[in-house]
Amino acid sequence: MEIDPEFSVDPEDTAENAQPAPDAELNDMVDEIYKLQPVDLMGMETTAIDLTDESWYSYLAGLTADNVGKVDAAVISESMTGSQAYSLVLARVKDPADAKEIATSMEDNIDLRKWVCVAADRARVVTFGDKVLFVMADSELADVDALVDAAAQAFGVTFDMDDSIVSNDATEGDLPPELLIDAPAVAD
Repeated sequence: MEIDPEFSVDPEDTAENAQPAPDAELNDMVDEIYKLQPVDLMGMETTAIDLTDESWYSYLAGLTADNVGKVDAAVISESMTGSQAYSLVLARVKDPADAKEIATSMEDNIDLRKWVCVAADRARVVTFGDKVLFVMADSELADVDALVDAAAQAFGVTFDMDDSIVSNDATEGDLPPELLIDAPAVAD
């Protein structure tokens, strides 16, 4: 294979499109949680959530254009390989008084079925001081409660807010109600 001698990479283009580095404090906190409660999934990585890109901060963290300005920094820890229903989001808010609002936004807007072909069946969101922690997973992959409890232990905190989401219906949301009919699958 021959490389085109005219090919070059403009450093300005790559810098503009580069993923921001994860916040050091939040990244270290995620590492501390995993020391106490490891998550053994392929390709696990903690990355920054770009709070300037609405398509990403809404999809990854459930934030909105109205409340993203209240967040100082956020990271997400997920498997970068395949469809594995696991996600941990840790955010630091600018004012601890806004932590509950951000937690509620995450709880209301993060899609438990954001992956192709898989879904989280359990999620939990907690706040402590200026931090908001959201963890969701398929229970067969990771123990959401053990991860949240590991955070309390690692940081010596009690939670100001602590809500859980349990999805008992793995097929929830497959088809909109207007496409569901009560009829036999085969005509007579």
